[in-house]
Amino acid sequence: MASQYHHQPHNQNQTPTSPTRPPPSKPNARVLSLLLKVIIMTLLTSLFFLFLGLASATLLLLHLCVSSHRQRQRHRLPPLPSTPSSGLLPGDLDILPHFRLKLLNPTNGAVQEEECVVCLDIFRDGQCCRKLAACGHMFHKRCVDSWLVKVAACPICRARVQLDAEAKGSMVGSEEDEDKQLRGVW
Repeated sequence: MASQYHHQPHNQNQTPTSPTRPPPSKPNARVLSLLLKVIIMTLLTSLFFLFLGLASATLLLLHLCVSSHRQRQRHRLPPLPSTPSSGLLPGDLDILPHFRLKLLNPTNGAVQEEECVVCLDIFRDGQCCRKLAACGHMFHKRCVDSWLVKVAACPICRARVQLDAEAKGSMVGSEEDEDKQLRGVW
């Protein structure tokens, strides 16, 4: 039985053929664990403050928008009788009465010169004009028509132009208004 295992005699004077290197040293598990914990906590803290900053910026913008809206609501001027997009249709302009202007010199000889505030030209005898019923302001027909297509209100005082049946009798161009124009009374 002694022959089963063959032992080589160990020669202590023999040099090994390849130098044996010591195995690489293992990093300390505690140091690695601590380093990993520091990195993870730094990332989590950075993400927390990033999201906190974004949330606070969002809340600040929301607050500014709401307070700006409330301030505009408090200091809001009353709406104009019409908005720029609520002009009259060209067919509605045909409903509005118009007249030919006849200027008569007053008895004292002075000529009364009024001007159309839309075109800033004076009124001349024979021009086609409109006088708005709600406010009594007078304009050249072509001037006020181009205005009324955009805004259904007087260019001077913003009084709303009415097209309903009850206002038709009181609209510009009634016989009483034309009499005043013929006499030179404005």
